[in-house]
Amino acid sequence: MPARGAGRTPRRRPPPEPAESVPLEATPLDPEVRRLLVEDGITHLYPPQASALGPVLAGESVVLACPTASGKSLVAYFALLRAARAHRTALYLVPLRALASEKSEELEKFAELGLKVGISIGDFDLPADRLEKLDVLVATSEKADGLLRRRSPWLDRLGVVVADEVHLMRDHDRGPTLEVSLTRLRRSYPDLQVVALSATVGNSEELADWLRARHIASDFRPVPLKLGVYLDGRITFTDLSTREIRPPGDPVPRLVRTVVEEGGQALVFVSTRKASEQVARSLTGTVSPLLGDVERARARAAAQELSVISEEDTEGARRLSALLPYGVAFHNASLTNSERRVVERAFRDRALKVLVATPTLAAGINLPARRVIVRDTTRYDDRLGMQAPIPALEVHQMLGRAGRPRFDPVGEALLLARGPEDEEKLLDGYLAAPPEPIVSRLAAEPALRMHVLALVASGAVATDADLEGFFAATFYGHTLPLPDLHAHVAKVRRFLEEYGFLETGPALRATRFGELTSQLYLDPLSALVLRNVLERAPIGVAEFPLLAAVASTPDLPPLFLRRGEESDMRERFTSEAEELLVKPEEPPLDLDVDAFFATLKTASVLEAWVAETPIVEITERFGIGAGDLRTKVEDADWLLFAAGRLAVTFQRRLARAIDDLALRVRYGAKEELLDLVRLRGIGRVRARQLYRAGYADRESLRAAPKERIERALGSPRLAEMVIAQLSRRDATTPRATPVPAAAPVPERGRVRRRLEEYHTDTVP
Repeated sequence: MPARGAGRTPRRRPPPEPAESVPLEATPLDPEVRRLLVEDGITHLYPPQASALGPVLAGESVVLACPTASGKSLVAYFALLRAARAHRTALYLVPLRALASEKSEELEKFAELGLKVGISIGDFDLPADRLEKLDVLVATSEKADGLLRRRSPWLDRLGVVVADEVHLMRDHDRGPTLEVSLTRLRRSYPDLQVVALSATVGNSEELADWLRARHIASDFRPVPLKLGVYLDGRITFTDLSTREIRPPGDPVPRLVRTVVEEGGQALVFVSTRKASEQVARSLTGTVSPLLGDVERARARAAAQELSVISEEDTEGARRLSALLPYGVAFHNASLTNSERRVVERAFRDRALKVLVATPTLAAGINLPARRVIVRDTTRYDDRLGMQAPIPALEVHQMLGRAGRPRFDPVGEALLLARGPEDEEKLLDGYLAAPPEPIVSRLAAEPALRMHVLALVASGAVATDADLEGFFAATFYGHTLPLPDLHAHVAKVRRFLEEYGFLETGPALRATRFGELTSQLYLDPLSALVLRNVLERAPIGVAEFPLLAAVASTPDLPPLFLRRGEESDMRERFTSEAEELLVKPEEPPLDLDVDAFFATLKTASVLEAWVAETPIVEITERFGIGAGDLRTKVEDADWLLFAAGRLAVTFQRRLARAIDDLALRVRYGAKEELLDLVRLRGIGRVRARQLYRAGYADRESLRAAPKERIERALGSPRLAEMVIAQLSRRDATTPRATPVPAAAPVPERGRVRRRLEEYHTDTVP
């Protein structure tokens, strides 16, 4: 048997890295590209950029492993431009929806060269006719997976795929879909150029070997980085230099004060949401006296912006509004996307001096600061049920945010020690330790369930040999023992056959149930739960049993129970037990009582949302953030939509009721408002204002005088927007979910297909 890797094309040696930056005029870049870069303030290529330029322009695949802020994205942009000029399309894969928006905006500078860029994230799927006109699609891995499942014709011209933050293949949630998408793309398009951008990891060469790509690794940073540990008023750096930080103050306020006094900004990373808010509040007295008049005015303007981004108040906006005028803010997943965007923009524009964040901010979003302070190097791990060390790779990602190009001469990245022993541990375990390697997460059963079914349902594999060949081509198959993976795959196949997703027999074929499950992007276990629910639900089923059913699926992670909530949920279970469609300790979920009560809490949150309970009241009553609420609402909307499509096939009598509830969840409204909330700019609060003014639907609004609509809405501009929509024939087109604010968080790895894609399945 040949050794692993035998028969592969040997990679060329990487070109030597230039010692200095290379002037643009010395590169083979097109003169028009050079002109645009110079207009953007770029006159030289950094050494790793210069090393990668030749291979990228020659169409070679490249793995570029470099520190944060070393210009990796620009190398990827050169590959996109090359593909467009060859009349080929390009796919730019990102792990987070916020990062997709950032990359799309950056690529707009190439529009005058004719580059047409689109974006596909969250609920937003481009229609086929618009997609066909694009040169570049910026998308999450889940969206790319969806294109492959639907066999989009746009992919037939695919010339390059960029995998940004490819080291996140080691992430339990996002990693499997990224790995499978890259494997499918490479197998479907053998001449595909792959440009993988990674932080510095322990096995980037192994990744390059898997992708058959040129390996280019560098430690270069445009802003030098000093790594150190703070203890008792002194920073000890890894270069053995030290720096005294004068009193007064505890460690974080002292480190923040000194960098702001020097004209810089600080990023403080803590492990929990609660800590991010507490630390931000504690820093207001430190930062506020250091603000100048202009800075104070800009900080107040950012606070004012928060008051107009949404029609409905949130607790996060209230807390931020109290902090922003002092030049301080927090950033965590409890905030809505529009709130996070206000904070990020204010920090980039230097209206804020300090941002206190949880580690998710370090995953790709471009927010550097002169000094980064990592207060916590442990966090609670759900899988272990205890505090656990944060991986070195994640800590290095946080530390790598230090040093803002064009603003900072040097970046300082600091860990905080509690004593001399801790100082040694931090120096050895993090600052001197190499980052962990990328490892595959594909063997996890939920990921395999989805991807095995998708491969069969989309026709990518038709036999056992095809299936084994596919997984042998994954990073898992490249780096780990294949017999283990084959055993996992065989177990998953048996599950899919036993529960009716795949036909039994030697050939691999999906049933109608399996095809629909794959099209809806459901975990097969979720689809099985929903089908069982449809079989037992009575005509006239109440809303809470349906909400509790979708809340029990693996695709909607439940909210944690706080102290004292268990008795409330026990009481709720007692009162609803006969109506509930999913029971504790019942196959196929076998949820224990605690897990089941957590699903009832999630259903109770959704029930309050569709009853038009104010966001502030929901978040206070259940101890969650508006961002959490939005995420649960989006997931429940998608799952109810999926349940409706399954009902069309298996229990048509229930389809209408489920679709109606899905719309109510989407808009957070009682049934009488559903016609009004479909208007752009009209959420459930403004819809209720119109309803109270006597306008129950759009037809009644069409006959209303403009001044009465203005009076009901309290805004002439908004009234004009509504009237303009009412005068158009397309005023009945549903719009995307307005929950509770504008746009999305880091994506969970599940994508809801919008109702408009399934016109053929609508109920008569």
